[in-house]
Amino acid sequence: MANRRAADKDPMEIRFLLNRKGLTFADVDRMYGLPKSVARVTARCPNPKGELAIAECLGMSPREIWPSRYDPSTGERLKPQPGSHYTDRPKFRQQHQQKVA
Repeated sequence: MANRRAADKDPMEIRFLLNRKGLTFADVDRMYGLPKSVARVTARCPNPKGELAIAECLGMSPREIWPSRYDPSTGERLKPQPGSHYTDRPKFRQQHQQKVA
């Protein structure tokens, strides 16, 4: 599964592609009526509505951006998503606190 997840576009790459189109994650949220920060969080963790919104803005399919979130044989979205898709890198403050403890 790790290899499949490595094929996903990096959140910074998604941000770069949106910026090239003159958009930000907040713009995507507003354009598609999503709650605040859904598009930004979707770049790291699965969210069907956020995935569709970002993909439409980029003119791509969600499967092209996040292949690990879709079944390779059928192309359908995995339900439920693997638990590994919900892990996020720790924030700087968390890293700092772990070193102190």
